[in-house]
Amino acid sequence: MRNLFKNDRNQVRWGYKLASFLLIQEILGPIAIILVSVALVNLLFPILQASGVLDGDGVLRMEYAEVFENSWFIAGMVIQNLLLSLFFLGAWKYLLRGSARSMGLAGRTRLKELGVGFAIGVVLITIVCGGIYLTGSARMMAGSGLQFSPWLAGYLLMFVFVGFGEEIAFRGYAMGTLRQTEKDWLIVLLPAVLFGIAHSTNANFSLMGCGNIILAGILLGLLALKSGHLWLGIGFHISWNFFQGCVFGFGVSGISTPSVAVTELTGSPLLNGGAFGPEGSIVSTVVLLAAIAATLWWFSEKRELGK
Repeated sequence: MRNLFKNDRNQVRWGYKLASFLLIQEILGPIAIILVSVALVNLLFPILQASGVLDGDGVLRMEYAEVFENSWFIAGMVIQNLLLSLFFLGAWKYLLRGSARSMGLAGRTRLKELGVGFAIGVVLITIVCGGIYLTGSARMMAGSGLQFSPWLAGYLLMFVFVGFGEEIAFRGYAMGTLRQTEKDWLIVLLPAVLFGIAHSTNANFSLMGCGNIILAGILLGLLALKSGHLWLGIGFHISWNFFQGCVFGFGVSGISTPSVAVTELTGSPLLNGGAFGPEGSIVSTVVLLAAIAATLWWFSEKRELGK
């Protein structure tokens, strides 16, 4: 009689393992985030009121609005990704009996790969943003100069946590649960689709944005699958997000950030991505497809040279 829970190799079927990813991502993680947020609000409310940040009615004073909104948003994103990372790392070790190496977090060349991934992200997002400028659908504001907000360091820290958190979740845990299928296309594609769906609640979400995030997920999945590590993808993820928002001044998957350059959208959202950011642009589609093709070619060449 066929075992519903284990395959012929006595492994828990991958569907159940992937279900644990969805349980953490959609239920346990959000519940933990809400509980921690409520605890922080209860802890900080009397402190903020006593310090004068809140008035006697508990309303935020206008002069503190920018500081509070930026710091609360950054802290929230850091806590969210930290908690989800801890959940996935714990489940990987204690539920699935995996190791840091099997998730892709080991390797002697981790710093080199992190740096290479960061550089790749900078190059690709620069090409995307440059392409959008060339279409005439966006322009840097003349005479605005370069803006160096003190919040840039905070947003960089936030994007570091986002890079680690999302790569551990989607390329580490989700892809890891699918490895036993031994079908590379499924290992890469299914987590990429889940990655796109996970961004569907972001502000100004669009179908083009969803498609491009899926393409980005495929690219990140290929980097993880072919290198055997998450470090290339983590570096890429950090710089891709930071540079499109905090350097070029576009939205980052619907999120607005302080930026060095001030960019004005002047044309069709199909070209500039609209308020969602470059990930909603057809320019990103072209660049990401080219990057996926280049990645497949590069690793196939390395394999041929290694024979």
